[in-house]
Amino acid sequence: MKNMFSKGAHPSEFGHRQTTMLMLGLFLLVSQCLFAQSRIIKGTVYDEHKDALIGASVILKGTSQGTITDIDGNFSVEASDKNTVLIVSYIGYDAQEINVGSQTFVKVQLKPSSLALEEVVVVGYGSQKKSELTAAISSVKSSDFVRGNVRDAGQLLKGKIAGLSIVNSTGDPTENSSILLRGTNSLQGNNSPLVLIDGIPGDLRTVAPEDIAQIDVLKDGSSAAIYGTRATNGVILVTTRKANSDFSIDYNGYVGTEEFVKTERVLTGDEFRSLIQDGTISATDFGGNTDWLEAITRTPVNHGHNLSVKGGSEKTNYLLNVNYKKNQGIFKKSDNEALIVRLAVNHSMLNDKLRLNVSVNSNTQNYTTTGDGSSFNRGVYSAALVTNPTLPIYKQDVNKDVLSSMPEYDGPWAQPSALVAIANPLSTIETANGRHHRQRTRLNGNVTFQPIESLKFNALLSWDRYYETRGYRETFDNFNTTVAHSRDGFASRGTCETTDQLFEFTAQYSEVFGIHNISVLGGYGYQKNIWEDYWMRNWNFPTDQFGWDNIALGRGDSDIAGAAIPINSNKTSGNLISFFGRINYILAGKYLATISVRHEADSKFVGSDQVWGTFPAVSLAWRINEENFMKNIKWINSLKLRAGYGVTGIAPSNPYLATYRLGYTSNNDTFYYNGQWVNKLTPQSNPNPNSHGKRRRNLMWGLISLF
Repeated sequence: MKNMFSKGAHPSEFGHRQTTMLMLGLFLLVSQCLFAQSRIIKGTVYDEHKDALIGASVILKGTSQGTITDIDGNFSVEASDKNTVLIVSYIGYDAQEINVGSQTFVKVQLKPSSLALEEVVVVGYGSQKKSELTAAISSVKSSDFVRGNVRDAGQLLKGKIAGLSIVNSTGDPTENSSILLRGTNSLQGNNSPLVLIDGIPGDLRTVAPEDIAQIDVLKDGSSAAIYGTRATNGVILVTTRKANSDFSIDYNGYVGTEEFVKTERVLTGDEFRSLIQDGTISATDFGGNTDWLEAITRTPVNHGHNLSVKGGSEKTNYLLNVNYKKNQGIFKKSDNEALIVRLAVNHSMLNDKLRLNVSVNSNTQNYTTTGDGSSFNRGVYSAALVTNPTLPIYKQDVNKDVLSSMPEYDGPWAQPSALVAIANPLSTIETANGRHHRQRTRLNGNVTFQPIESLKFNALLSWDRYYETRGYRETFDNFNTTVAHSRDGFASRGTCETTDQLFEFTAQYSEVFGIHNISVLGGYGYQKNIWEDYWMRNWNFPTDQFGWDNIALGRGDSDIAGAAIPINSNKTSGNLISFFGRINYILAGKYLATISVRHEADSKFVGSDQVWGTFPAVSLAWRINEENFMKNIKWINSLKLRAGYGVTGIAPSNPYLATYRLGYTSNNDTFYYNGQWVNKLTPQSNPNPNSHGKRRRNLMWGLISLF
């Protein structure tokens, strides 16, 4: 035993060494066994035409190990399991999972991806596969939206759809995107497209951009005719995000700023002064050096936040989306604060044959106003470009001494002569102030009953209320009020309220009979609208303390407080009743036809002999790529020839054009009767039974291809 140990060695050291050698031996043995079980799997990947696919991805399922095919479509990958599964994928093709088993060589044929052609597009009162469309309809998914700080949902589509113009012409943070589809369609009426949010008429500013899943645009008459008089300018269909059973909480936000891309070059005070001194121009040198554009602008800070929570079960699920934005404008005292909240709850029963969807949407907006009836006095910008740059902002210097050449006006602001209509631009902003509040609430419910797979009934109910209050005032220091109009202050106040009610019922039957695919839809719609507002104005106030909060203190043009205050109020209501239908027919997957018609009555034509209008449409398409003679043309995935014809209408903006109307013209139009002055009731318009809406006929044809 003594000879077994080296000098100084401890028995435990030998044990450790023996254990280490044993583990090393086992490791080598296992490695050799594993190496003996590993194998090389080879194969070829080709397309539906038996042509090799270069660069196709081949991955061992459950691992990150893999390779790509070479120029001949061949690959080689090492596997160590008899149950190996290969995932083979290629851009534009459907991925496949291959159970290799004991094979050492596999052939994989990939088929072109049908996602692009099978993409579902929202159409009027329904949806269709993109490959089955016969009309001009463009669809943009949320993944393709414009990213970043967008003012409203309209900006999501900038540059995404041919023929769709989206413009924001000013730096006003409350301004909505101006949207035109294929130009101007009416010289007198509204040129904005009809916007439907989940099938309900609405406004793009009332839906959070982050809460939108898809936007579809009906661009031609054959696709839009099913909406009748409302669709002449095209139709924008907004689909919001849907709830599901997977619980998730998502947040995204941004902070940003804005600046002028380009501004006009104007003279400095010193440059302007030199022109006065050498007699080039005749103007007053006030001794200052003011950059008026810099004086009325700032570096704005904008931020937005969106929080989305969804979850539930397979039968009942919900989605809550909260969106908050606060934007400052480049011009001082221009801002916009908006809060949009939407709660959607879905419930299914009777083995998913009956589905209920309820949604509540609340939109609140607040912003400062520096113009009467407008969010910002846009004349301030032009004033900043032409105001004398030698005029200082304030009429006193740092020592509180009045500067020379200053006209004597009350208040701290330096102002030009009363003969000059343009006031100190900064004073115009600072001596005007107002608040605007908007609140919109929409409740809607959707009931879908599908007793059999081919038959579906749907009922949609919606109630939408919009309420707006506004107040505005100009102080005694406001140049335009005090000097130009000889008034001591000015104030206005008003409210506006609209209520929209909608009911729609549709029934759809779809069936396939051999090579015949047919879908028939019919429906009824009723829409009611009530709009009312009032506003009042007053001036010549004894104090600046109350503004629009005590508007009766003003004397107007009299010496009596509250006398002769300009007050106005209006109320209108309208109804729209419609019956509509559509037939889609596909023969052998190649020849497509869509026929639709809408028959509607609009209360705006009451008194006319043509209250009802009919709007037909037909569109045809030929999927050329499905023909046998196209099978060998590999570089075209889809080729479609289509043509369509549709009729839409334009309703008048005035709801009483066809009726005989009486009204009071003014307080001064009076006559003396029985000892008192009586206002005259005079004709406002004569009856016109031949009055009718305009019709727009649209003929479209085109060749659509996808390479």
